[in-house]
Amino acid sequence: MGPRVLELLLALLPLLLLQGALATAEPGWLHPVKVEQLIGTDFNISCTINETYLRELNTSREECSVKQLYFQTKTRQYRDYPDIRELNDTTILFSVRDAPEQEQDYMCMCGMYVINSSKVYVGTRPLLIQDFKCIAHDFEYMVCNFTEPQNRIITKYNVSFTTEKDSRYYYPVECNFDAAPVVTCNITDEMYKRFKEWYYFRVEMFNALGTEVQLEEVNHYERSVPARPGQNLTVVNRTESSICLSWEMPRRTTYARGLTWLVHVAPQNFNPIQRDYWRNNSSTIKDTLCLDELPYAGYNYTLALRVRINLNKSMWSEPLVYNFATEPAPPRRPPNVTYGSFYVYSSETGLRFYWEPLQVQELNGPDFRYVISEYRVNGTQMDPGLVTVESNSALIESWKQNAHHEFLIRSSNSMGMSVNATRMSIGPISNEDFRVRVPKNIRSVYHPTNKSYTLSWETPDVRTELTNYTVFWCVPMPGRLSECEGSIRFAEVPSTRQQYTTATNQLPTLHMAVSANYRTHNTGLRWLICSSDKMDDLAKMEPSIDGASNSTLTVKWSTERVCPVILDGYNLTYCQRSAGRPDNCTTEVIHNRYAKQHVIRDLVPYTDYSVKMLMYSESRASKYSDELVNRTGEAAPSQPRELQVLRVASASAWLAWKPPLRANGVVRAYEGTFRSLSSHDFEYFRLPASADELVDKEKPIAFNLGNLTAYTAYEVKVRALTLYPSEASNLVSFRTAIGVPSKPALMVTNNKDQSSRLDWQPPINPAGRIDFYEVSLRDSNYSCLTSSILPGGNLSYVMPTPRCTSHNPYQLAVRAINVEQLNQLQLEHEGDSSVEHPASKLQSLSTCEVRTDTLGAEDRARFAEFGANDTAYRLHRSEWGTFGYICTPETHSVKAMYQTIEVCVAILVLGVIFYLVYKKYRKMSDIDLVLPQGIMETLKKSDMAGLGQGFGPDLSTSVGGITCTRVGDSPQYTPQDLPHDFSSCGSESSKLLRTASSSGGGVGGGNCADRDGYDDHPETTGPISAGAPPTSYVSMRHGLLVQSEREREREQQERQNDLDRQSREQATGAGNGNGYIKPTQMKNWAGNGQFPNPGGNMPMPMPMALPRVPLGGYVPVPILQPRPSAGALPALPPGPVITSPVAAPAISAHSAHSAAASTFFPPAHLLTDNYVQASDLHKLTPLAPAPSIGMAAAPAPLPPVGARVAPAAPKPGADIGYTTMEQLQLMKPPLASVVGSPTHNLGGGATAGSNPHHSRLQPQINGYVTPQDLNALAHNRHVL
Repeated sequence: MGPRVLELLLALLPLLLLQGALATAEPGWLHPVKVEQLIGTDFNISCTINETYLRELNTSREECSVKQLYFQTKTRQYRDYPDIRELNDTTILFSVRDAPEQEQDYMCMCGMYVINSSKVYVGTRPLLIQDFKCIAHDFEYMVCNFTEPQNRIITKYNVSFTTEKDSRYYYPVECNFDAAPVVTCNITDEMYKRFKEWYYFRVEMFNALGTEVQLEEVNHYERSVPARPGQNLTVVNRTESSICLSWEMPRRTTYARGLTWLVHVAPQNFNPIQRDYWRNNSSTIKDTLCLDELPYAGYNYTLALRVRINLNKSMWSEPLVYNFATEPAPPRRPPNVTYGSFYVYSSETGLRFYWEPLQVQELNGPDFRYVISEYRVNGTQMDPGLVTVESNSALIESWKQNAHHEFLIRSSNSMGMSVNATRMSIGPISNEDFRVRVPKNIRSVYHPTNKSYTLSWETPDVRTELTNYTVFWCVPMPGRLSECEGSIRFAEVPSTRQQYTTATNQLPTLHMAVSANYRTHNTGLRWLICSSDKMDDLAKMEPSIDGASNSTLTVKWSTERVCPVILDGYNLTYCQRSAGRPDNCTTEVIHNRYAKQHVIRDLVPYTDYSVKMLMYSESRASKYSDELVNRTGEAAPSQPRELQVLRVASASAWLAWKPPLRANGVVRAYEGTFRSLSSHDFEYFRLPASADELVDKEKPIAFNLGNLTAYTAYEVKVRALTLYPSEASNLVSFRTAIGVPSKPALMVTNNKDQSSRLDWQPPINPAGRIDFYEVSLRDSNYSCLTSSILPGGNLSYVMPTPRCTSHNPYQLAVRAINVEQLNQLQLEHEGDSSVEHPASKLQSLSTCEVRTDTLGAEDRARFAEFGANDTAYRLHRSEWGTFGYICTPETHSVKAMYQTIEVCVAILVLGVIFYLVYKKYRKMSDIDLVLPQGIMETLKKSDMAGLGQGFGPDLSTSVGGITCTRVGDSPQYTPQDLPHDFSSCGSESSKLLRTASSSGGGVGGGNCADRDGYDDHPETTGPISAGAPPTSYVSMRHGLLVQSEREREREQQERQNDLDRQSREQATGAGNGNGYIKPTQMKNWAGNGQFPNPGGNMPMPMPMALPRVPLGGYVPVPILQPRPSAGALPALPPGPVITSPVAAPAISAHSAHSAAASTFFPPAHLLTDNYVQASDLHKLTPLAPAPSIGMAAAPAPLPPVGARVAPAAPKPGADIGYTTMEQLQLMKPPLASVVGSPTHNLGGGATAGSNPHHSRLQPQINGYVTPQDLNALAHNRHVL
């Protein structure tokens, strides 16, 4: 028995546990939890209390009995019978009779607590669908949709279809209920039957109250919509009145019943137009549509094209919207004009005539304009350009009042002008016409009911021949009463009427005019000047506020449509607005009827005011104008209030003040001014204003004024700023707290007794009273050795210092100390108001003890108290003022220092010398000396072996194979004459030659003067002193600096060959030369220089000064001119000889040889040319023979140039301007004619004709000559 009972208990245990859990989960239960009921029926809901929950889990300990139970909805409570009945001690029953349609929660309540709730749905069985529709899209898919009937009972729908009416199988359709109550069902992919005409749908609907089935039949073809046409649309043809379009329609073959098209064409800003014959020409591939008889050329159109299946109930597709324009064409007509459509300006010198412009659709193309094609004055054709054409009028600025003007006006665009033209004729107008043939008192009345105008006028004084009137109206151009903006319209009025009313819906600012048309006269337009007479209603004014200041408003108005003469004045009302409504209104009466503006004064700054006004006459007043609201300008605010100092620190101060009572604008910022009492310089700070200040004007504004100097007295005041500054606030003064002083400036003097005297200057910024100084001795590691505290009045101190070396120096330092006594307020705001200097946080830089024995007893006690009580006192220490390292230098250290300086100076000097030597070496290393041809000949020819010895040591010296030939006295050159290239002594090679020559001896050292020593000398006939221009060396050949050994060897071989050939051809005088000649190498060409004197017994010729010559370009003639002197030896003539009355004595061969080396004199006619040509070199004449040695010292006089000289006839040939070295060598005298030769004529009576050999050697002059060869020829002619 026992085991069975245990098994039973174990089996019932889970049930008991579940019941206990359920019993304690909720405070009660409702049954049923969900109610779905038909409308008009009854339902009951029971509510039971969970006593276990209330007994065990009720934390509020409030009791709930069945008496306290009731039911409640959102709108009603049910507490009494028959709604509520008690079934037992824990359950009540809620009953509802004839329930209406609803969907809500019913809650069982116990007092304020909800026991539980039940959801109630009261509705109907499923209702039938009323709007089931389907649409097939271009035979690709089908979409069906319907709207769920409203029902409180949740209803479900199943949709299926079949294409066979009697089929039992239906295809299910997937529907989407996300957009309920609209349900969308899609039939796509293989379920869509493209070629079935009918679809049979079955809709099953069911809910908790029942089930319904609804069948729907859909004609597939009628519900099919083709795709929007226009795929790959192209324009086939376009004209000014038609367009043909073509497009593709891929599924056209699918529509077996054909398609129907709907065509709408709408010109821009016009209603659509239709043509019955607009049909598309369709094929299986493309569709074509031609739209012809379009009304406007060059105009924009919009095509709307739809298509549908050719069935009565089929649906149209989405439209194809295509914008196009027809081709432009010339305008079809000119503008319209009427008689009298012109206006004469008051100056009566300008005239403007108007026409009615074409409509936009008539322009027919771009670049439209009006053209005056013909202009005549009194029948004479004038230039149409004299007329300024505008969009609706033309202006003649030089109009003649008594002339007849005639115009032809045409329309024009980019395609051309209109065929027809409008003729405009304006006859002469007299002053009398302006007085008696114009309408008077023109006025208009606006009718706001239908927006029309009525223009009235009085007849002119003269009515004879008056035919009719023309009324004009247009939109006025702003600021111009006599001109129109845009189109102008006109209408004719019979002469018996003086009134015209326009059509309705006109603009409210229409401008109107009238002209009186006579048979032979017309004075043109007369614009209205008044809006009505005294009996008419006055127009509503339209004032404007033109300007505003901080206390005034300027109101302006216009009376264009009202004559001021009919007015009595104006009423102007302005109101101060508060909270968006007018308040405190004032009306001012303006009696001046001609006034156009009024200034309202004494207004409150930065305040909104509304302004309105009306005009009045003696009979009535106009309506008030619309209110204008404007704000006055900003002004200076009132001053800030109650400025005070809250607290101060060493570098800052907290200020506070209240905003101004009257802002008078937007307070943008506050600007403060402060200064130190010890300085007269003001400083400024700025604080942006906040929006909170506009709300609470009693809330103080706080500001931290920083960057102040410690322990300094300041005064501060504040201003408020809008656009203008306010008056200053009250002035407050304060002194900043004690702070960190700046470091002292220390000077140290070392004494002989191992002590140092410290002198320092007080800190520039003491930041307090400077209560103490601290001096310290530190080693090289900044470790403190000793530290002492001194009274604040001390500025010097003698401190013992130990002996040190240069490797172990010491450092002395001093700093200032301020003592600040703290109060409770400073302690509270220490973090905000005071920032301690980093130096003040350190009691010392080392761990050494600070000595205070230098202080008096009282000061020592005070310092101890300051350091011990850091809550009442704060020590502000400055930075250390140091004096480097101190150490008496030793003797050996000074000596080492001097030695170091000497070594550095020596290294520097050696470096400079090495650099100069290296630079000189680099210059010399690039020089390669090539001897000229003339020197080579001197070295090689045997008959010239004694050239350097027999000529005398004072004239030429040969050193190392280099011949330095002194060619005598050079002329006096100006700085412009000095050579700039090919210089004999200016280059580095020349200087080397000069140096080599100097080392070999000779007259004056045997050297050639440097060209840098050139000086200008006056023209004299005496000898040139040592300061004369330099002698030149034999010029070197082109290519002096040879770049390669191979070229150098080849050049030397060529020179050797030339010398050998020259030796063999001595008898014929053959020579070599090439290159060109420059005047810089020709300055020593003349042969009157000093040549070597072989025998030493011939007197040296006396040099003569030559004229200055320019050295530039080709060779100037004066360069070749000889330099005669009193002692010069004449040369022996090669052919023609100047006869002399004195018989020539016999001279030695040695003297004759020297005489043959003299130079030539050119003929006189050569001196007139600027340059020397080759043909002129033929005319060089040698000097006369020299007298004997025993003759008087005075030289024979020179023959006059060209006198009794028979020049040698040149060999026929082509003289082309220059000569070669070979031809110059042929010019020398034959060797046989030299003094001492067998053929020499001692009597001098031979002529040129008697020497056939010399005549045979006349050169053929052509080619060029180098300056080197010419120079060699000049200096070494005796060799030749």
